Amino acid sequence: MRWRAYGLSATGSISGSKESRVTIVHLLLIVFLLLTPVASATIATAAPGEIDFAALDAAIAAQMAKHGLPGAALAVVEGGEFVYLKGYGSAGRRAMTPQTPMFIGSQSKSFTALAVAQLAEEGKLDLNAPVRIYIPWFRVADGAASGQITVNHLLHHTSGLSESGYSVILPADATPEEAVRSLAQARLTAPVGTKHQYFNIGYDVLTYIIETVSGQSYADYLRTHVFEPLGMSRSTADPATARDLAQGYSRMFGFSIPVRQTVRQYEIGAGYIVSTAEDMARYAVAMMQDGGGLVTPETAERIFTPGVGDYGMGWYINRSRTKIWHGGANEAFRTEVNLYPKDGRAFVLLVNEGHLADHYIAGPQLAAAVEAIVLGRTPPPVGLGPSVRTIGWALGALVLVLILLHTFNFRRLRGWPARARAMSPAKKTLDVAISFIIPTVILLIIFSQMRAFFGYRFNLGTNLVMMRYTLPDVFVLMIVGTIPDYVQGGVKLTWALRGCRTSA
Repeated sequence: MRWRAYGLSATGSISGSKESRVTIVHLLLIVFLLLTPVASATIATAAPGEIDFAALDAAIAAQMAKHGLPGAALAVVEGGEFVYLKGYGSAGRRAMTPQTPMFIGSQSKSFTALAVAQLAEEGKLDLNAPVRIYIPWFRVADGAASGQITVNHLLHHTSGLSESGYSVILPADATPEEAVRSLAQARLTAPVGTKHQYFNIGYDVLTYIIETVSGQSYADYLRTHVFEPLGMSRSTADPATARDLAQGYSRMFGFSIPVRQTVRQYEIGAGYIVSTAEDMARYAVAMMQDGGGLVTPETAERIFTPGVGDYGMGWYINRSRTKIWHGGANEAFRTEVNLYPKDGRAFVLLVNEGHLADHYIAGPQLAAAVEAIVLGRTPPPVGLGPSVRTIGWALGALVLVLILLHTFNFRRLRGWPARARAMSPAKKTLDVAISFIIPTVILLIIFSQMRAFFGYRFNLGTNLVMMRYTLPDVFVLMIVGTIPDYVQGGVKLTWALRGCRTSA
């Protein structure tokens, strides 16, 4: 078990003096803000044994029950063939199957990288060429870097750009070209080519280059050069044309709630391709067979060669080359694609649940169990690590406690003017100030923890938008925990400025 501070946070109001004092609730809130457990398990290295599919089913069912996951679809590959395809739970109003389409999140980047590699093989672009060769008007905030950033830098996330240096919030219907032009405001956070910094918009630039160089739309290019050759008949890079999509879910206090997945048009090549577990298994087989004819073995080797940060072209690769993986996380879906070349095995796991706690707690626990069994080993105990559903229930209980606490405080507020007359000026000032200071400190902790964890484009708007879509219950908790304090502080301040002459 390791502990990692991140943006899942709870907030509460803390009042001071005799009328308003720090409570155990608030202490728990601070602890919850700073430390949240994330399960991790290490699988011992050993020669893989036979895959126990009954144990695999039992492990997935146990993890789904533990976390309250609505549905999942699994594909297991061995020796270049499908050896297991199964759906679990619900895709909404129907059962989940391996043929149920879902968004695959950042796994989309591997397809974008593959398309770039194909175009390079055809001599239509040079991976080492500056981006400006293909987009003459391309620029970032640093003028010199604008001409130094190459296609390869974008593929490996070593352009020097990062989410923390990019403060633009684009509308969902923005085009890839608009996304590329917005980089004029992006500042470098590392010298070009020196550091791996995951940057979604970098793959949006690659998407635009693919369209510019090929003369096709991104969706048409992938359809004709990847999906159709592999028989991926239910996959598309045009989500508007996708049919029979699984219902996606977020959470509210531990309970799954159906949500509509937002599609950011400018970022399809970075995170919004639609596919199925079966189709992705075809893709996994091809990539494990030197590109499956989509690229030459030499190009496949280049795709899977780790660079800075153990990142190849759209894939993470460990140094021993025993594991190649990526995955994706949308607001309502999660994807895992793990390849084990030396073992000749792979698995694809799609889940229609996208709450941030699922991405960092439930998802890794489920994937660790599947990985262990696929490699013929014993999975971690189901009880290892926290339950997302239990955490959600605890947050819900906390909201109820805060509502009761604020109700009590508001009832007592009616007698505050009379009590304030007996206070010294210093004590009265502190009593008023504490209603503003404590919730502000808690908000600063929340936002600083989110920024530290994500390194994301952080301003107030981005914080609130991210919480609303990926942590809706925590967003509610934050509102319930802080706004009443600000209201009480405002009322006290108004009365204090009037000399406490007003009575309620």
